[in-house]
Amino acid sequence: MRRPSKQPPVAVPRVVVNDDQKQGPINMQVRGSVDVVSGTEVRGWAFARGRKEPVTVQAVLNHEILGEAVANQHRPDLAAAGLGDGNSGYLIKLFRPIDPLYLPFLVVKLDGGDAELPRAPLLGFAEFFAAQYRSHPAAGRPRSVYGGLWTDRTDAPALLRGKVEIGQLTPETAASVAQLIHTGTALLDLLAPPAPGWAPAPEAVGALLEDPALLSLLRAAFEDNPLAVRAELSGDGASELAQPSAGNPAPSPAECLALVLPLGPDVVMDVVRDSHRLPEFTRNGVSRWASGAAVDEATLASALGLLERHRLPPGMVAVVGPGTLFRVHAAAGRAARMLCLPVRQMPLALAADAGRRQFMRASGVQVWL
Repeated sequence: MRRPSKQPPVAVPRVVVNDDQKQGPINMQVRGSVDVVSGTEVRGWAFARGRKEPVTVQAVLNHEILGEAVANQHRPDLAAAGLGDGNSGYLIKLFRPIDPLYLPFLVVKLDGGDAELPRAPLLGFAEFFAAQYRSHPAAGRPRSVYGGLWTDRTDAPALLRGKVEIGQLTPETAASVAQLIHTGTALLDLLAPPAPGWAPAPEAVGALLEDPALLSLLRAAFEDNPLAVRAELSGDGASELAQPSAGNPAPSPAECLALVLPLGPDVVMDVVRDSHRLPEFTRNGVSRWASGAAVDEATLASALGLLERHRLPPGMVAVVGPGTLFRVHAAAGRAARMLCLPVRQMPLALAADAGRRQFMRASGVQVWL
């Protein structure tokens, strides 16, 4: 709810007021707001200082009056803000329910005129999505408030079917994308495995991303060419559980994929099963998608019982989704980890880093290391 003291006045040019048995048009300032909009009711407040009668408000959609009320309900917050005795709240019960699609366009007018009460710029859209998801729980949406890749949306399987039906994806690529959607990871056999002694130099990383099996998946998930912004060899032992988006330097952290490339035997990757579907925010209100702390202690304790272990032989690559918790076990130098973004998400901070160089491949693949 918006604070009454900060509401700008809404000018109502002609309001008829009964004053000492006289009626006449006068200029009057009305303050108010639209606080809550749903498919069945509208709540808010409207106050006109010096007016003896409370303000009448109407809910209007496309010139149709859907409800009317008198703004005479008591609101302690209005009284505390010095707006009369606080009896200026209203509740408009709509004559009929309306589809959530139209919530952003519902307005509240004063006294049958054309003056409208203000509302927060995103209020109608927030209410629209809230009502939409209540009525249609299966409706697609990103799993993070930061948006992200279409493969991590709740309706990704339906989107994938549509891409296959129109011929945008081949059945072979669609099978890999489906694996990424359902499990948060995809395991691929490279058509051109790296040679012994492979190191994550820019030219080598660019050539790896152009492997047909991997490039088709990256292009499908990103709907763009891939951009590698980080490539490093693994250290000794096991890394900590983390998710790719937590280390993404781009403005949109949920638009990324991590690659794990085994360079020797005995490389193992642990994945927390269905971790890409875990809640975004921890108990402390921190988004795990955009912070270094993957999950809080309670969530992590329960998640550790859901670890799945994948052995990655040389010639295979693991593609890890932005919200998937994983870790890699490998001896020093026996695995490489890379972070890839869509080319459209090139972080300006990296471009300004004099220590980095950009490599553009003829295929459209880019490397910035």
